Amino acid sequence: LDQSSHYENAPFDAYLESGLQYKPRLIFVSHDASRTGAPAIILRLLEMFSQSGDFECFSILDTGGERLNEFEALSHTHVMSKPRYNAGFSDEEALSEISRLFNEEGVFKNNRPVCALVNSAESLRIAQGLQRQGIPVISLIHEVAAYYPPEKFTQFGEVSEKVVFPSQFVKKAASLFSDMDMSKAWVRGQGLLTDEFGTLDRTRCRRLLRESLGIEEDAFVVLNVGTMDVRKGGDLFVDTAKICLEQVPKDKPLYFLWYGQPDPSFGYPKEAIKINGLEAKVRFMPSTSEIEQVFLGGDLFLLTARADPFPCVIHEALACGLPVVAFENGGGAPELIGDDCGQIVDMYDLAAMARTILSYVENPELGQTQSFNAIEKIKKDWDYFSYQKDLYELMQENAQAPESGWPELAPPVSPDHLVVMNASLEDLELFEQGVITSDQASLDVALIGGRFENEAEAVAAQLRQMGHRVRHHQPDENNIASRATLVSQLLVKPRPKTVTLLNTLRFVSPKQIRPLAYPLQAVETDTKIGLDMLYQALPYLKDLTLSDEGTVEALTRMNPVAKDFISFWDPKAAFAH
Repeated sequence: LDQSSHYENAPFDAYLESGLQYKPRLIFVSHDASRTGAPAIILRLLEMFSQSGDFECFSILDTGGERLNEFEALSHTHVMSKPRYNAGFSDEEALSEISRLFNEEGVFKNNRPVCALVNSAESLRIAQGLQRQGIPVISLIHEVAAYYPPEKFTQFGEVSEKVVFPSQFVKKAASLFSDMDMSKAWVRGQGLLTDEFGTLDRTRCRRLLRESLGIEEDAFVVLNVGTMDVRKGGDLFVDTAKICLEQVPKDKPLYFLWYGQPDPSFGYPKEAIKINGLEAKVRFMPSTSEIEQVFLGGDLFLLTARADPFPCVIHEALACGLPVVAFENGGGAPELIGDDCGQIVDMYDLAAMARTILSYVENPELGQTQSFNAIEKIKKDWDYFSYQKDLYELMQENAQAPESGWPELAPPVSPDHLVVMNASLEDLELFEQGVITSDQASLDVALIGGRFENEAEAVAAQLRQMGHRVRHHQPDENNIASRATLVSQLLVKPRPKTVTLLNTLRFVSPKQIRPLAYPLQAVETDTKIGLDMLYQALPYLKDLTLSDEGTVEALTRMNPVAKDFISFWDPKAAFAH
């Protein structure tokens, strides 16, 4: 649907006209839509299959959550009428609800799904329901079997064509604590969730983190990210921090930060901090959408989990060049960390954990070497497309091919030069007059008006005739806030090599653009954009073109350095020519 604006066309009519309903269908299952690791894994797979344009995607969720709108934006989404933990909702009732999705007059009548990716051990009832309908199931199990009744994992083996575990640690636990048919087991850890995660400007991110916390510029920052509970070792994090802070030299400022929601039933970490007077040095921070900036601002990642199967945060930490210190037998992370990207210590040996952390504080060269190794490891072996491709091959081996054949997957491509512009003929005229300079003859153009712009199709047709690649992007609503959300996503997914904002600088804030490491250009011919906003954006722009000579003069007075990259463009002269 992003290939046309479908202006004044009802969304359902646009869907019918698109032909999407005739493409191969895939089902994606998640136990919820929370902002945690397991839903993030299946949501990223859904995003890649959906945005390829080669599949029609459906999602079944046991419960909703704060990321439900993302599932809905990428797929037809069904949330179960009652959650799995509702005592009054029996297995048979849940299976019956799944069966109704496949009734004779239902959406799958003339085009049944070819396969389902079922994520998490918590999704067993949905997997059973799909298997009863004859849908081949590939299960992605991230949980440790020791924490579940043995029959749950055994039953997963019965309903699945293949069961994918993220690490040998998790596979071994399933073998020890259940009677699962291990001939169906396959080990494949997920890749880095966000392409090019870790490529923001590290120097800016380090400064921004320390400024936001009010700590020393040379402070050494130890991080953890995730829900703070017993399983992830929030207590071990605080106790290790206490030992370190008692031993660290006075001239070495050291801080421990944990980003994530606390488990309200787990009060020890906060109590221990208060009792030991560690409030200034050990801090619990709320979850943030700017977590990449946080990782790039840190120095070390401390994984204190008692049982974390194969945490996504480890990929992100390594991609940002953070060495990782973790416990042996605390999950699958040591399989990724190895002996070149961090250090592994015996479970519960907090004294050894503290000594290891202090070795990085006192020996910066150790961290620098392992930082380089970590970044290279993720680049080489842990991109998400490789994970998607391997799972797709599993589907092809274990499901019947669609009538049209299996589409070929293409990896996501970062645009060499992305132009973000309004879908208006007025801005198209600017484009045609050469206001944008580029080394590339063919540009990637993102039109952000979507179905709300009546000139969008004419603009897209002209741009394509000029040889450019065009995509329509659909804001949720016809307002500035929705466009701002959309533009902020375009700046990072996938991350371009160069961006030009053509009369769209107003949709981003300096806070959003200041950590970007690629060249950012802007063209503004609308005098409504405020002088203050332009001034705040100046330090993060490589080039700024304005059509108001007075604004150019004002900005160069306010920031004399800006005269080197601010230029005046006279639209009257250009159009006359």
